[in-house]
Amino acid sequence: MYLKGLGIAAGVATAMLLGSCATVLSGTSQELTFVTYPEGAQCAVSRSGDGSLGSITKTPGKLRVLRRKDPLTVVCTGAGSEQTTEIIEPTFSGATLGNILMGGLIGAAVDASSGANNYYPERNIIVMAPPPFRTPSDRDAHFTRIAEQIKELVTADIKAVNDKCNPQQREFCQIDIRRLEEARDRALAVVEQKRAAAIVNNG
Repeated sequence: MYLKGLGIAAGVATAMLLGSCATVLSGTSQELTFVTYPEGAQCAVSRSGDGSLGSITKTPGKLRVLRRKDPLTVVCTGAGSEQTTEIIEPTFSGATLGNILMGGLIGAAVDASSGANNYYPERNIIVMAPPPFRTPSDRDAHFTRIAEQIKELVTADIKAVNDKCNPQQREFCQIDIRRLEEARDRALAVVEQKRAAAIVNNG
């Protein structure tokens, strides 16, 4: 370590700096929200190498997880639907940019080593696999209703971000808004996939 020759005091000061960068500016964990359509499902969350990370007994619900580069596996059951499995991929955290700007390269290095530069979507929308429908009209009405609910939910979230945003941090608020929009678009794409795959019992 290049600061080794500066003595114990320098080492302690560096340790305090490293800890501050990782914890204050980015953090090594985050709280995730899980929403299912329909609501009221039970969801188990796991990750390769870590096993079970916890569960949601009834959606919507929240779970705090450590940031890692590995995806999360979410298995949801109940709510009158078939078991549904979703994979949640981490992305590069916008907070790491702030860490570089505010904490320097040391802070960014800590983020990389701790996994804090990986960011899971804060709101995860899971469209459950429905039982067979009686008619195509029933199927379309079901998925159209879900799509509208997702749009309303994310619109309300975006409004909340804008209402609470400090004007001096507008750039970081925009990062949060983009994440919400990406979550909405992913969920709407899944709605259409589930619509196409849904079974209709015409008899």
